[in-house]
Amino acid sequence: LCPDDGVPLHDTLDENSHKHAYGVSSDLKYGLRKAVEMLANEYVYYQRTSAKQALFQDENLARKLTDEALIYMYRLLFLLYAEARASELDVVPIKAEAYLKGYSLESLRDLELVPLTNPQAQNGYYIHESLNMLFNMVDDGHNPQQLGFSLDNTTPVTGYDDYGFRVRGLHSPLFNRQSTPLLSSVKFRNSILQEVIQLLSLSREKRGRRSQRGRISYAQLGINQLGAVYEALLSYSGFFASE
Repeated sequence: LCPDDGVPLHDTLDENSHKHAYGVSSDLKYGLRKAVEMLANEYVYYQRTSAKQALFQDENLARKLTDEALIYMYRLLFLLYAEARASELDVVPIKAEAYLKGYSLESLRDLELVPLTNPQAQNGYYIHESLNMLFNMVDDGHNPQQLGFSLDNTTPVTGYDDYGFRVRGLHSPLFNRQSTPLLSSVKFRNSILQEVIQLLSLSREKRGRRSQRGRISYAQLGINQLGAVYEALLSYSGFFASE
């Protein structure tokens, strides 16, 4: 670990880790910008197809959509980081199998490259409903005893805790649906949210090297890298294209 000559292995690993994190943060900046645009366009698509409402050249709406789409992205970033560093942050119970396989964002990342081969899979809302359930759980919290299970309708079954999990509600404006009234009023198709998760999960696709996209490890990202991603989006503003 500390040789008489040359550079210690730990220093080399640390340097490579910072280089990797910097490269990942630049990919995240690109991915977040594209994801924000996709969510805003999906809002317009939903309003046109479901609400039969045309939206053109409303700059006030464009600003609101930009802000809400950024909040939505920050929710995903927060959860990706919190799940990757669950042992340190203790925000979500990633070690609980029920949470990991049934509710976590990590379980949705496992679907990021699954082909959506028919219109029902592409235009369904499974990912949308799963994310909404996760957002609400993180904000409101979850306690198995709140479910009121009992054997004789009088005594709660506390043993359920052994098979369930607990989430302490954050009660944060970040996850409050009132922070995103526009986006909370629509549904996002699976095809859109799958690509959004790809943009946050995988490194940017290099031209002619599709198979070499790597998975972003949020456990390796430091606060400085995430801060750089956040600051890069502060000046970002969307608008309706004139053509």
